[in-house]
Amino acid sequence: SITGEHGVGEEKKCMMSKMFAEPDLATMQRVRCAFDPLQLSNPTKVFPAPRLCGEKPGEYVAHPVESAGLAERF
Repeated sequence: SITGEHGVGEEKKCMMSKMFAEPDLATMQRVRCAFDPLQLSNPTKVFPAPRLCGEKPGEYVAHPVESAGLAERF
């Protein structure tokens, strides 16, 4: 688990992809959009922009450290 508090805040949202697969994150975003389509409840607190309701995430681009073979994507 990446958190034991009430939720995932700004400092932990970048770790979500280490814990959950992309389809899981997409499902979580769809559920959130279903209950809060105008994103009035804690905007940007869990899912980073530009992942807005109805938008598709961009293509994955490797970080330079990963491209150099110094790190791997989980």
